[in-house]
Amino acid sequence: MPSTIDPRRLKELVRLLDQMGLEQVKLERINPSEFDWLLIDQALVHPSFSGTYNNDQLEFVGDSVLRLSVSLFLKEHYGDRKVGDLAALRSHLVSDKTLAEIASFYDLQKYVVVSNAARNDLQALRSLLADALEALMAAIYINTQDLAFIRKWLDPHMQRFAESLLAIPALGNYKVALQELTQGRWKRLPEYRNVSTAQDNPSNLFSVEVWFDDRLWGQGQGKSIKAAQQEAAAIALQEMQSEI
Repeated sequence: MPSTIDPRRLKELVRLLDQMGLEQVKLERINPSEFDWLLIDQALVHPSFSGTYNNDQLEFVGDSVLRLSVSLFLKEHYGDRKVGDLAALRSHLVSDKTLAEIASFYDLQKYVVVSNAARNDLQALRSLLADALEALMAAIYINTQDLAFIRKWLDPHMQRFAESLLAIPALGNYKVALQELTQGRWKRLPEYRNVSTAQDNPSNLFSVEVWFDDRLWGQGQGKSIKAAQQEAAAIALQEMQSEI
């Protein structure tokens, strides 16, 4: 593990956190002598670049930081809804798809240190960005011990995505919404076909197709078959609704 951080890299990281509304001055007022910029740097180092100095463990911690932040957001803004609805919303708000969109908003790809092979693997890009964002959340939280420094920039994104999800039938459960459409209109259900398993895929992602009436309507990828089915169903639902 490096003991110092390159000044040019430090400027990049300061710029990134400034973009997120976490100005360096405000951050370092917490404890100027203990704010660990190396931890911020490590959060943005992909395991493909280094087997020892990478964001694996920070991503693990960041998953919990993310889920707690989103859970508190949902309780505060949608506390009148059933727990089942909140769980459904949270599952979408913490998904790789959502996180990758937020990461792209901050151009996180420019700051992630990654091997050339991994950088050119477009199928794995979404997962790479999602993991880096979670790791960054962990690094910020470990430094500040305060979720406010996460929620300051995360909550506005959660609000935007939550509103979009609530406008979708079945609360963003695209499989249920697609089933309701095909069952209600044609009295038949769509068929999901596994294209590849994570073991077969070099990107470690599952790939699923959704078929209806001998026609391919959508294909999705995800860290699990369930996530891949949801993405495929979302695409199929949009395609079917545009043709009705």
